[in-house]
Amino acid sequence: MTETEVYRLTSFEVGISYLFALHTRIEGRYPNQRYFTTNELQSVGKYIRSERWGHGDGGGGAEIFDDNGNEVRIVYTYEGTTCFKKIEQHG
Repeated sequence: MTETEVYRLTSFEVGISYLFALHTRIEGRYPNQRYFTTNELQSVGKYIRSERWGHGDGGGGAEIFDDNGNEVRIVYTYEGTTCFKKIEQHG
C-alpha cells in the first residue's frame, strides 16, 4: 500500500490544479505535524474560490474547483481530515 504526503492547506492559488484526499495517518506533533494518505488522490481541477459559513462547531467550509467545466465542491470534514496536494506545473 503506497502512502502519499498530503497537506491541510488553508490558502489556494486561483487557476492552479489540486488533488484531494482524506489523510489516514499523522506523524509528529503540532505545529510540526505531517499528513499522509493511503487513499487514492482525486484530481479536483483548478481552484476557483472558497466558501465559509457559521462559526465554531456550527461552522464549515468548502473549496470550489473547475474540473473541465464541471464545478467540484470539496466540503471540509468535521474531523479535519480534508487534505490537498498542489499539482506541480512543469514547463
